[in-house]
Amino acid sequence: MPNTIVAAVVATMVLLGIYLSTAAPDLTFWDASEFMTAAHTLGIPHPPGTPLWVLLANVATKLFGSVAPPRSVTLLSVWASALTGGAAAFALARWIGARGAVVATVMAGVMYSVWNNATETEVYAVAMLVGVAMLLAGEYAGRVDATPDQRRRGRALIAFVAGLAVPLHLSVLVAVPAAIVFAWRGERPGARDVVIWAALFALGLSAVAILPLLSARNPVLDSGNPETVASLVSLLRREQYAVAGLWPRRAPLWLQLGNVFEWADWQVAIGVHPHPEPAAARTLLSLSWAWLGILGLRRLWRYDARVGRGMAVLLASATVGVALWLNLQAGPSFGVGVLPEGAPHEARERDYFFALGFWAWGLLAGVGLTAVATALARRLPAPLALLPFGIALLPVLANRPVADRTAEPVATLPRTYARLLLDAVPDGGILIAAGDNDTFPLWYLQQVEDVRLDVTVVTVPLLGAEWYRAGLARAGALPRDLVAPWAGPEATLAAVMRSAVEKRRAVRVSTLLDAGDRRRLDVRRGWALHGLVYAPDSAAGPGATVLNTRAMRSSRDQVPPDALAGLPPFADPAARTAQELLRCATVQRLTDTLLVSGCSGI
Repeated sequence: MPNTIVAAVVATMVLLGIYLSTAAPDLTFWDASEFMTAAHTLGIPHPPGTPLWVLLANVATKLFGSVAPPRSVTLLSVWASALTGGAAAFALARWIGARGAVVATVMAGVMYSVWNNATETEVYAVAMLVGVAMLLAGEYAGRVDATPDQRRRGRALIAFVAGLAVPLHLSVLVAVPAAIVFAWRGERPGARDVVIWAALFALGLSAVAILPLLSARNPVLDSGNPETVASLVSLLRREQYAVAGLWPRRAPLWLQLGNVFEWADWQVAIGVHPHPEPAAARTLLSLSWAWLGILGLRRLWRYDARVGRGMAVLLASATVGVALWLNLQAGPSFGVGVLPEGAPHEARERDYFFALGFWAWGLLAGVGLTAVATALARRLPAPLALLPFGIALLPVLANRPVADRTAEPVATLPRTYARLLLDAVPDGGILIAAGDNDTFPLWYLQQVEDVRLDVTVVTVPLLGAEWYRAGLARAGALPRDLVAPWAGPEATLAAVMRSAVEKRRAVRVSTLLDAGDRRRLDVRRGWALHGLVYAPDSAAGPGATVLNTRAMRSSRDQVPPDALAGLPPFADPAARTAQELLRCATVQRLTDTLLVSGCSGI
């Protein structure tokens, strides 16, 4: 069997074992639960809708139907990430041998952000696999021994895969510059070639036509309702969000690049110091990996300058290029003490946007380690020369405690929180939610597992989207005359409250919603804390907060003790927030600091 195939199979199996043993067994926070819902119901998740991913994930639910429904979708990420390593090992084995190829791809696959993407339901793992497939097409087209027909086919494949980026995920396009550099050898393309490429790009792009077909089925999750050309374009352009342009910068450029370096410092050994800020031991390891990466780039450049240039471009475009293009605000843990008080920060750490860059870095570090072992083999006995390969185990051991999603309470906390939140709403009631984490897991339970279908979840940040207001009107939570035009958040929420009173539907408000926003829902009454939710209270003065001790006791009794167990180091802040909200049922008095800091009481 050729060394290339041996390397590909071994790398895939090793990474598959690592990912399977640490993959989330159930729901996770943020977008994952929404994507699970879309996969099982053939719905349309948040813009730009990712229709190609939805179809692939739906196939995964059937292919892996023997496991729990959430796990079946996560296995798509697991397999995609493992196959990414296998594909890279197939190419690397030609340059550095099978052993080095396996070591390098495993080192790339266990970089912290790459590992994280591999073990939950998200689009990034599949997008990385497709991006790496594009790189391999470029490498195939640019080989010295490639025939003119092979070059044309490889370049044509790059164009087609680039077109698939829009229906799959735009992060695929990050690999385009490097793919072009890989393919840049041989005859110059002519006008006929360009026309063919454009046609193939359009063919890949045409997969966005899946979106109107999905929407025509009228799924409950129907983001953008893209059944007209205008609504389809709006969804693809993500007009629902305030998408940042290249200028003005939303944070100083030096800070945006500094944020990338902060996230880079997490990649090699986050478990050594499981906190956002740098530490000497961890940063020293990161610098060591940077040195190995430089050695690896040098090794590939000597093998073939085209390959070296391609990897350098990939590393630059997937790190600095992404930072320039996305124009992010400072991360939650970055810029404190430097930015002005109250300066905007991202809602969560965005290291996952740079996963392809960190993967390329890990790959180059593995090539560098192989170069070190090769040099030692000329001076030392063979067994001793293999010792440097043991260094590859460092990120596996150091990152696993943080990347492992199977331990409690992390494994089941999103489901526990979502189920208790739904159960806190009386029969036929309405829940006013604050955002992703008190919405998406609830959508999954309702739309996939048919749990508490009587409850209507009204998510405040989504009210500005017409498609969402239309869905609330169909659910009887909003008068149809307020679907269009947009009347503003206060008028829309007031209409939701009036409709609930008229239909005698109980209203509960998530403790995640800001206290000021909650008070604006009903300025005539106060609010009583019932544990995970607030309920309007006519006995309380306007805007006042009181405790309903009976409801609090009932809520407290429903919280399983295991859900409040200690979290692992560097756990998702959303998990810490969920635990804090579960503890809202333990508030004893209005002066309790938890009421102020975690339960939006004051």
